[in-house]
Formats: sequence, structure tokens, C-alpha cells
Amino acid sequence: MKNLKRKFFFIVLFLFCVVHNCFSYSSGLEKLSGISVVVGNDIILDSEIKNRNEQKSFCNTEIFNNILTQKLMLYYAKKDKSIKISDQELELRIQEFLLEMKKKYINQEEFLMQFQNKEFLKELREEIKNQKYIEKFYDKITDDVEATPKEVKHFFTQKQNQIPFIPKKICIFSIIFYPKLSKIHKKKIIDFLNQIKKEIHSDIDFSTKAILFSEDDSSALKGGLIQGMKINNISQEFVHLVLSLKEGEISNPFETDLGFHIIKLEKKRKDEIDFRHILIKPKYSKNELYKTKLFSELFRKRMIHQKIKLDKIPNLLNQNKIVDVIVRDSICIEENQLSKNTKKAFLFFKKGEITNPYKEIINGKEAFVIVKLLDEIPSKPLSFEENYNLLKNFVRNIKKKEKIKNWAKKILKNTFYVKINC
Repeated sequence: MKNLKRKFFFIVLFLFCVVHNCFSYSSGLEKLSGISVVVGNDIILDSEIKNRNEQKSFCNTEIFNNILTQKLMLYYAKKDKSIKISDQELELRIQEFLLEMKKKYINQEEFLMQFQNKEFLKELREEIKNQKYIEKFYDKITDDVEATPKEVKHFFTQKQNQIPFIPKKICIFSIIFYPKLSKIHKKKIIDFLNQIKKEIHSDIDFSTKAILFSEDDSSALKGGLIQGMKINNISQEFVHLVLSLKEGEISNPFETDLGFHIIKLEKKRKDEIDFRHILIKPKYSKNELYKTKLFSELFRKRMIHQKIKLDKIPNLLNQNKIVDVIVRDSICIEENQLSKNTKKAFLFFKKGEITNPYKEIINGKEAFVIVKLLDEIPSKPLSFEENYNLLKNFVRNIKKKEKIKNWAKKILKNTFYVKINC
């Protein structure tokens, strides 16, 4: 098997050399950078050859068609002077990617090492920039694609098996129980933030600490920086504290519904501010979580025995000293938007039943949740009369993909390549 793989590799390598030499003799044909060989009707990229371990994978036409189309769009997008990627939109996409990446790292110091790797960031920036080029080129090519009522009607009547479904919806009423922190627990978090504050001597220090420790996903990777925040959009308590600071001054630790913060005022303007902040969300003790679970179980029993009416729940719960409570009004959401734990809790449940308390992470904090199943709205295919706009967009997207596919076939005629049997 190893000899077979080795032979195949050298055949591919030989063909690549042949293709490379042929380019100098071709006229009127343009070599698409990165394409080396075509197997049957499909093109293999240089980078793909290095990543293939089995000959069988070369024959997967769907893989090749997708790779080829992406490569073609990227190549011609970069040549199109009307397509430009601004630093702002590129940075935004990079931040979104790094935010998702950060969530996968349990060891935040390990993440920071990746974040400080200049070569990694350079490659990441290039990959994301290429993806933006492809997206913009796709939009440009397909911008004029429309779906007429006649086309939508034809699709609806002739291709019933391809009509998308409206997802199943679940209507629920839920109560979230957060543990109340003990004074000792609060003191530990505040002491931790005070220690961070003592170690901050410059903007770089604050940024590094925010990347390492802040649990505000939207700002941590920016060094805790939040710019252009409208004063009217901030709670009065928060505004009062921020405006009491001088530019460059760091606050003492303080608590909000999100957790515990320290902030540094960067710039103060008429109706908006720039500031950096570090957010620490409480990590509850086993005892705090245990008390919260017991409380939620007891409350569920009272609901089941109809000793509590739904409209009176908020007043009753806010009188206790054990938990902080959020009561969510009745909502209907798509089943695929439910958390894994909620889906699991609803297995074999009937309308009107109430789940046992189960643990969730909500806004980065541990909580126990009980949910009452109010109703279920079954999944059903889109209706031409009721869901015309959704059907229209669905047909339009199909036409867009077809246009890109035809564009790729046409443009390939101006691209030099070699065929080998698969």
C-alpha cells in the first residue's frame, strides 16, 4: 500500500513538472496560480496534492468543483480593481474569528501565545482576506440574479421534493435561577481585580490583562477597548461611575448584572465615550450551586401542584435571599435554536409539562433552568401563498449557484491545464 502511494505521488509530481514546462509554450492561455493537475474532468490544486493521502479522494468531483470554483473566484477577484477590502471590515472579521477561537482554549495563556505569534496572525489575515475577496466577487457576479413569480411558481409545482421546510417551533415559558454570591466569594473576585489593577502601568499592560482575563467576548481581543459608546445606551449607574473618572484613570472594581468590572476611561466626548474594561464573571461554589438547585426543585414542585400562578412568579421569587431570578415570558423559537440541554430535557415531554431543573451557561454564568412546554408547532414545507418571499430567496440562491458554476466553466476555457485518468 505504501509503495502504491509513493508511486502515485511521483506520477503526480511528474505531471506537475510537465504542466509547469508547458506553460512557457502556451499562448492565449493563462495559468491559474495554484492549479497543477486535472484528474478526469476535475482540477487538483498544488496545496491539495500535499494534503491527499488516498488516490480515491482525487476522484471526488464535488470536492474538486468546489475547490476549483473558489480558486477561480479568488484569482479573478484579486485582478478586479473594483473589489477592495477595507482594513476596518478585515479587522472586524479577524476579531470574529479570534473570538470563536478563544472559546476553544481552556488555557487562556496558550491562546495568548497563539495571538502573539506574528506569523500565525499574518497567515490568518491573508486567509480571511482571501475569503472576503471570494464573497465580494460572488456578490458581484450574482448581483443581478432575480427570481420571477413565474420561476418561483414553477419551482414550487415541479420540484416538491426540493422545497425547504419551516423548522419545528417550540413555545416555552422559562425561569432562570442564578446563585447569589456570598460576601466571601464577592471579596475574592474584587481582590483579584484589585491585584490586576495594581499590575497595570500602561495601555499595553491593560490590553494584555484584558486579553488574558476579561470575559467580555466582544472586547477582550481588542484589549478591552470599547469605542464610541453612546452615553444614552448605558445604565445610569455605569454612566455615573465612568464620568466620575478622568481620562486615563482606572476605576475600582464594581458589580453589574454581567459580573465584576474595572474600567479605564480613554476619551470623553459630548455624548459618547471610549473606554477599556475587564469583566470577570462569577464562578459559583458547589455549595452555592447546590442551594440554587434545591431552591429550583422546590419551586418546580409548587408550580406542578398549581400553588403558584405564572403571572405572580416574578414578585414571589424576588423576595428570596438564595437566588437571583429571571423570568422569561412565553416565546416560540425554532427547535434547532434550543440548547442541547433544553432539547434533552424535552425528550418525550408533553404539552403542559415542566422540566426538572437543569444546568445551563447563560451570559457566561452558571444557572439552573426550569421550562414549561406550552405548545409545539410542527415542521411543514414552505407555502407559496404564506412564504412567497422565503421561496423566492431560495430559488434566487439556486440560480446564483448555477450562474457561478456556469461562469467557472466558461472562464476555465482560458485556463491551461492537463488531464490524467482517474
